[in-house]
Amino acid sequence: MNKTQRLIQLMMAVNERMQFTTKEMADEFGVSERTMHRDLQELSELGMPLYTEFGPHGGYRLLKKRMLPPILFSEQEAVAMFFAFQSLQYYGALPFAAESTSALNKFYHYLPTDTKVRIDALKDRVSFWTPTRTQGSPFLEQLLEASIDEIPLRLTYASKDGTTERVVQPIGIYASNGFWYFPSYCFQKEGFLLFRADRIHRLERAESSHPSKNIKHYTIGDWLLAGQEREAGPMTMKLRVKLTPAGVRTYERSNGLDANVKLNDDGSGLLVADMHRSNLSYFSKYFLSLGADALVEEPLEMVIWIREQIRAMQHAYGNDLT
Repeated sequence: MNKTQRLIQLMMAVNERMQFTTKEMADEFGVSERTMHRDLQELSELGMPLYTEFGPHGGYRLLKKRMLPPILFSEQEAVAMFFAFQSLQYYGALPFAAESTSALNKFYHYLPTDTKVRIDALKDRVSFWTPTRTQGSPFLEQLLEASIDEIPLRLTYASKDGTTERVVQPIGIYASNGFWYFPSYCFQKEGFLLFRADRIHRLERAESSHPSKNIKHYTIGDWLLAGQEREAGPMTMKLRVKLTPAGVRTYERSNGLDANVKLNDDGSGLLVADMHRSNLSYFSKYFLSLGADALVEEPLEMVIWIREQIRAMQHAYGNDLT
């Protein structure tokens, strides 16, 4: 085995073992301890986070942040990776966004010139249009890691009842209509609820004494499949809004071209779509902000709320505006 092959094999062995001595690795690879020490030093210089522990039980230990061994990709596989990343470019927040960009930049740097040309062309020819929302979602990585490690989290959360504090255990995260959601087991309600990531004000790990919920076998895929049944039930609301020509233009500036908007010859339109109940508050405020350029016909809850807001404004400014 030449040195390059030995270093690759050593990198994989170190990743798997996490803790070891120079003698153990030297015996496994059939080299002297001096040679193994040089190999480990070379891995450390390449960026592998190794550190040495002294004493009778000492040796090498690998920090939690590990390096993966070199992997060979075909040109089509390389283009596919950038294609996948391109599909997420319009989201305002992504888990591990900085790490994703860093990894792709490293990957791109070592590609052949002709492959770079194809990837550059891909960026200008393909788009998955998802309008970026103004709401930030700064806790996506913590939510994702908590779902993997089955860790309860204590949240300060903006719900329809105001800002509340609760302990939840996320199943996972998923994106829909430009928002990030994290279905979770809520210990307060003793059941599974759907939460929106941008509504979290504060997040921390729950106390170590707080028990976790055994939901290892309940995946985000299970939630979404079950959601097909929920969507046909009361969690889905019919949204029907008449838009003036100015309302259509404002709506498209915020949401992009929407197949759910049927345009009339005069430029006005009718928006008809299914809306998740959790978005009721957001879209009620949004269509109220359009004023007379949006007339909500359904759902009834939204119509009632908008009427109440108009009455409150009339009371504040006076009913007699002549």
